[in-house]
Amino acid sequence: GMRFQHCLVRASLFLSLAPSSVSGLQIGPLLSTCVDACQRGCNEIRAVHASRDKVGLKFELKDAADPRSALTEADGAAQKAIVGALRAEWGPELRIVGEEDDDDELSAAIENSKFEPLKRDMFDDDVGETAEIDASEISVFVDPLDGTREFVEGRVANCQSLIGISIGGEAIAGVIGIPFPAGDLSTDSTIIYGLEDIGSGVIGAPLTRGPFPLDHHIDGLKYPRPHHATGDSSADVMKASRRAAIQKFGGSNVIYGGAGNKILGAALGEVASSIQHRVGGPWDIAAPSAVLKSMGGKITNMFGDEIDLRDERCHEKGYIATPPNSDNNMFHDALVAAILAQPEFQEYKKQHGKKE
Repeated sequence: GMRFQHCLVRASLFLSLAPSSVSGLQIGPLLSTCVDACQRGCNEIRAVHASRDKVGLKFELKDAADPRSALTEADGAAQKAIVGALRAEWGPELRIVGEEDDDDELSAAIENSKFEPLKRDMFDDDVGETAEIDASEISVFVDPLDGTREFVEGRVANCQSLIGISIGGEAIAGVIGIPFPAGDLSTDSTIIYGLEDIGSGVIGAPLTRGPFPLDHHIDGLKYPRPHHATGDSSADVMKASRRAAIQKFGGSNVIYGGAGNKILGAALGEVASSIQHRVGGPWDIAAPSAVLKSMGGKITNMFGDEIDLRDERCHEKGYIATPPNSDNNMFHDALVAAILAQPEFQEYKKQHGKKE
């Protein structure tokens, strides 16, 4: 069986969560199949990357003006491998929400394909028997290739394959697949998994990132610490967030590509905070926020509230993620307060702060 290397507490946390039902699911086997599916997704992304030099990369722009919307072959192949296998394994009653769901051609291809069974028993020794969770409470969020722009523009170390499991809108378990940990095909994929209140673990290539800045942010004069990670958005609300973080805590802004990559940076303590005002959808946040929480970090939306993945507008509320710490999240709360105090942010909150 697989181990949770970084155990926090051995809690039988799911015993009280939901009444048992005929269509019940157990979290251990479900997470196990997600880890296996994520590995398959990474293999597909790596295969496309390997053939890239030979055939050139085929991608169409969902929106010709926006390189971020590049939908690569890798996206489609990984979506098919992940969603197809999970669907075949668990049947139609498991709700799977994938970023590329509205691609009818892809959906048809999934329906007409056969998939090898996924491994269900990786965590039998660790998680064991837990209460069955009503399948209607569970959603599995899949972003087959987070950081498509990073992939298209060649910064492949920032790409991830994300599978998050939520119960009633709260992310409780997640898998982050890193197909190119070294930025190329020289190592295997790294798969990081986490289960809230139980812990986290890694399979595949050992994780070479950790509680120190990435190489390109190591220059302490150019990038004094603490580091606050954001994307390169020039939106007013993000300018205000960077300003607030640095005014309050000092340090500098470092640019990280990919939502999963930013949140993982906070989970591993590479940065003091990761801030993003909006993401593509709940599939960008579900997996990495569960992994971060399983490691002891804290994540809220930009307004300081718990992230509810069922909220139709959760992607417009972004996130603030901070590393595991011993200060009882005082840093997180102070950062949220500093950002909330900015006038641009008050304006943003008026537009996007409501629930739907």
